[in-house]
Amino acid sequence: MKTVPEPNAELLSAEDVHGDVASLNVLLEQRRTERQVYEILNRPNVQKMLKQLIAMGMFDSEEDVIERGLKTLLTAVTR
Repeated sequence: MKTVPEPNAELLSAEDVHGDVASLNVLLEQRRTERQVYEILNRPNVQKMLKQLIAMGMFDSEEDVIERGLKTLLTAVTR
């Protein structure tokens, strides 16, 4: 048997609501970032470069190419 809460009862505390909103904001930001990455990686010129680098035999996967590229870029701009 289900119980019905009191009509004037507080269902969630302010802290609960704040925590829920913060969690949702984190998830929304993550989704936006995933969409941006997806759009960039699906550009024809980016796909062509990834395939070329893998075909050269230096990398096993797109993930390897991207990771190495980001490390190289970080090294180049922080020197």
